[in-house]
Amino acid sequence: MSGNTRNCSSYFDAHQRDGEIKGLFFLDKTRRDTEGKRRTDLHFLDLERGEISDVLSSTPPDVPLGSTVVTCGNHVYTIGGKILRGGILRSLNHVFRFDFKHAERGWRKVSSMLYPRGLPEALAAQGKIYVFKGSRDCFGEVYDISGDSWVPLCVPSIAEYSGVSRPVLLDSSRSRILVHFSGDRYRSLYAYYYNDKSWVCLDPKFPYWSLTVGIVGNVLYVFHEISDEVCSWKAYDVQDKKWLPVKWLTEFSLHQPFTAPVGAPLIHLGNDK
Repeated sequence: MSGNTRNCSSYFDAHQRDGEIKGLFFLDKTRRDTEGKRRTDLHFLDLERGEISDVLSSTPPDVPLGSTVVTCGNHVYTIGGKILRGGILRSLNHVFRFDFKHAERGWRKVSSMLYPRGLPEALAAQGKIYVFKGSRDCFGEVYDISGDSWVPLCVPSIAEYSGVSRPVLLDSSRSRILVHFSGDRYRSLYAYYYNDKSWVCLDPKFPYWSLTVGIVGNVLYVFHEISDEVCSWKAYDVQDKKWLPVKWLTEFSLHQPFTAPVGAPLIHLGNDK
């Protein structure tokens, strides 16, 4: 998973053991440095102990705004972003890496993306990082961590007239990435199978998508906001390709706290939680 550094506080990846999530990595942008500039701090939340770590690292000042953060193995990466030059926000292709095992080395620059990307979507799977959005010149690209190299991502035909919705979603049990496309005429759900580099249309008419989306087993859950006052949960069986009825077991408030981040992620902890 990934998170964008434009949020004041955002979860972007998880630590799993025995199929359950035991901790969450998150970014905190609520503090400022000695010069009064807002800084981005990396923390770890231990769900078993209920403890938040001290600052593991702060992203370096040359990491641009609007970069996306993703972890893979012992490393965390910041990807793309925007910088203000001559009064114009320009996208960058910079990529920085932080090694948890060698924190003393700090953040180091690795091979840049093929194209500049502002506010990209990214996730990691099987030693590679898949990046979408943020560029008009390239649909997506893939970073091979072991080879420190980038290659373009194969493009589905629907991308010619529809854009990728946020977020892209990893379905690791099926070795694929779920991608929702939204255009003037079409809203469709596709799957990218990264082992054989192929695209499959799962549902050509898939109207519901939001920043709060997750998959558990065969069921895709979408928190659908109709308006500021009306919202609902949607559940979709990706195997049988049908929407499922949803029933709440307890009363709940439709109004989230004012300070809650927009589009909070949906996290499956495992073990029916």
